[in-house]
Amino acid sequence: MGLRNYVQLMRPWQWYKNLLVFLAVIFVDIPHEWPWDKTPAIFQWHYYPPLILGFIALCAVSSAGYIINDIKDIERDAAHPEKRNRPLPSGEVSKNTALAFALILMIGGLTLAYALDTVFLMLVILYIINSQLYNLFLRKWAVIDVITIAVGFIIRAIAGTFLIHVPFTSWLVIGVFFFALVLGFGKRKNELQLLGEDAAIHKPVFQQYTETMLDHGITMSATWVLFFYTFYCYENFKDVMQAQPVLLTVPVVAGILLRYVYLVFAGSPVGRNPHLALRDKGIALGVIIYGITLLWTVFFWQPIFEFFYDLFPPLFPP
Repeated sequence: MGLRNYVQLMRPWQWYKNLLVFLAVIFVDIPHEWPWDKTPAIFQWHYYPPLILGFIALCAVSSAGYIINDIKDIERDAAHPEKRNRPLPSGEVSKNTALAFALILMIGGLTLAYALDTVFLMLVILYIINSQLYNLFLRKWAVIDVITIAVGFIIRAIAGTFLIHVPFTSWLVIGVFFFALVLGFGKRKNELQLLGEDAAIHKPVFQQYTETMLDHGITMSATWVLFFYTFYCYENFKDVMQAQPVLLTVPVVAGILLRYVYLVFAGSPVGRNPHLALRDKGIALGVIIYGITLLWTVFFWQPIFEFFYDLFPPLFPP
């Protein structure tokens, strides 16, 4: 068994989901005055070592879960047009070897989580329970399967706040939840496009899903993401809009969401492989613009304004 097979078993392309632990330093504990009365969390570098280690712990346990799921679905995956090339269904790796590797990853991830924070460990265990409930039972029911996946996203996001000991808010929970629904329904829409009439053979839940229902799920979830993000920006910055005009990021978020929904509806593999989204030039450009606009409007609008005011005072009459 080569190194490549070990890497494929771990599915590192799925690790983007664990980046949610870093949301804690972006949308939590934001100062609203300039000059800052305290340094924003995003610029406090001592927060990053525990977040990076927490990311590694989540990657380890999530990869272990993927391997256990692959062992369970080995026969079904062998008939899948894409999954049959994975190490287990292709016969490159034996079940016993894969199971031993999964146990090593699970024990390693839990040990690291324990070393970081007790509450973080409890959330990691909760994530594992949620994932295995999905793998064993909950993925059999339409909508419940996607909601279970969304709960896993929420656990990751909340876990990051406990690693750096900052409070999480309801905005963080609800925003991540609906974003995960967009990805979940989008993946099922794309899988249904790929597999067609044979979809239910590979995934029994497709006996319950229809394209119309998935279209509604994607549209509704994307709408709620944009609504709650807009409401968050207004509610948290309405009294400081001149100093932090974060609402300027809303059109960028809308553009990214619409582009992603378009790609899913057009049959792009981005739907079942969200990690490929940044290969799309439209989404990649949107993410870059969003990142710049967010940092500018949240943290640097006032100092940049003051810089230009001092440089070109005639342009800013009193």
